[in-house]
Amino acid sequence: MVENKALPNIIIFVPDEMRGDTVSLEGIGNPIIKTPNIDQLAKEGVAFTKCFTVNPVCVPSRCCIFTGQYIHSNGHRSLYQLLQPHEENLFKFLKNQGYEVIWIGRNDLFDKETINLSVNESVTYKDLFSKRSRYKINPFPKDHRLRKSFYFGERTQEEANDIDYYTVQKALEYLDSNLKKPFCLYIAIAFPHPPYTVEEPYFSMYDRESIPSLIPPKHNDKPEFMHLMYKRYGLDKLNKEDYKEIIATYYGMISKVDFQFGQIITKLKEIGEYDNSAILFFADHGDFAGDYGLTEKWPNAFQDCLINIPLIIKIPGIKTSKNIYENLVSSIDIFPTIMDIARVETLYTHFGKSLIPLLQNKASEHRDAIFAEGGYNPREPQCFEDSIKSSDIPIAGIYFDKTNIPKENPSTVSRSAMIRTKKWKLIIRDEGKEELYDLLNDPNELENLIDDSEFNSTKIDLKERLLRWYLRTSDNADWKRRRVI
Repeated sequence: MVENKALPNIIIFVPDEMRGDTVSLEGIGNPIIKTPNIDQLAKEGVAFTKCFTVNPVCVPSRCCIFTGQYIHSNGHRSLYQLLQPHEENLFKFLKNQGYEVIWIGRNDLFDKETINLSVNESVTYKDLFSKRSRYKINPFPKDHRLRKSFYFGERTQEEANDIDYYTVQKALEYLDSNLKKPFCLYIAIAFPHPPYTVEEPYFSMYDRESIPSLIPPKHNDKPEFMHLMYKRYGLDKLNKEDYKEIIATYYGMISKVDFQFGQIITKLKEIGEYDNSAILFFADHGDFAGDYGLTEKWPNAFQDCLINIPLIIKIPGIKTSKNIYENLVSSIDIFPTIMDIARVETLYTHFGKSLIPLLQNKASEHRDAIFAEGGYNPREPQCFEDSIKSSDIPIAGIYFDKTNIPKENPSTVSRSAMIRTKKWKLIIRDEGKEELYDLLNDPNELENLIDDSEFNSTKIDLKERLLRWYLRTSDNADWKRRRVI
């Protein structure tokens, strides 16, 4: 049993690349997908349907989520810039507060030394590889239309014994152990990150004919990277049935995630720790999954399918008047919310806003705008992904074009920033096509209004707000006061 009941346990469950519109919420959200365990957590807690991440890529997004800082204030802009030992982070604060911090699964956040300083025990992917995990390889021959689509199709039951399987099993083993004090259990899995592949019963769970039409590939007024992805990935050769196959498989992967999350919830109830646990379910970013005729993601793309993420929270002792909130919320708000749950006061600059005042009806609104940023410039060669040398590599070959397009045309990943309100979305870029969308009349972001002079005043207002945001969050000043005499 846990010795100190003064603080709640904290369970953080993070799937990779899960869109915010892929939770059922008992049909109030996505009417097709089946996520009963996530839905149940929302019934006993709250779901935020308008939560948006601050970056569309794994590492930068997670570095922001777990520090409460934006990319331009923490410097973690790429896949290769992980949190360093001298930097503060959520897990280090929890450990210092007396939590036993257990990390199991995907990293995409800390370098080795930082893990040792921040958690009591870690079981990372490198540790789990020894379990002889199975992986499905690309089943399509070189010239097949699906070869570079990120779709791998049905996998075997043997291939289902993947890293996520062992991650969840290790988490269940921990929960069955002798829990000595308030614990924070961080479970980070790979699903539903592409390749799009899953075993039965999830592969056939969704009738392909019931999948609704996706957002069409209208690219004439869009940034160049969308054109290049569509052509170079061979996505222009896919038909409607191919795209329905992709989204149905992606949905199946998410239902698998829901099942694994349910295993954790069931175990918490079995050991009597469910009621005393704050539980947070959220993703780092979303996925095109066929929308706009595209798959996977891009470093400076900000369509809602990429930046809208699920956020479901249950906090002991907090009763709310409703279970679904449509307020604008940022992933950077997760950090201060957990700090409030753990009663940690940080002498530390961060830019999130705790969600607890909103849940306690002490605030009617939360944010009137969301900000995000991404991409990098040629002067930052350390940020560019390592090039995959051949598309013939059985698994990594699907990343051949994604890693080579930026090297051939750096403007496709140029530094970019976004402001999103309930009505407007503006994306500015250091190079390349900028974007402006009227979200009330064009929620699918099909008509780019950036060159329409009718909206010049709107663009000026949104750019002014972006400037003010950058000014307010431009750095993370050291709180230690040192004087040279």
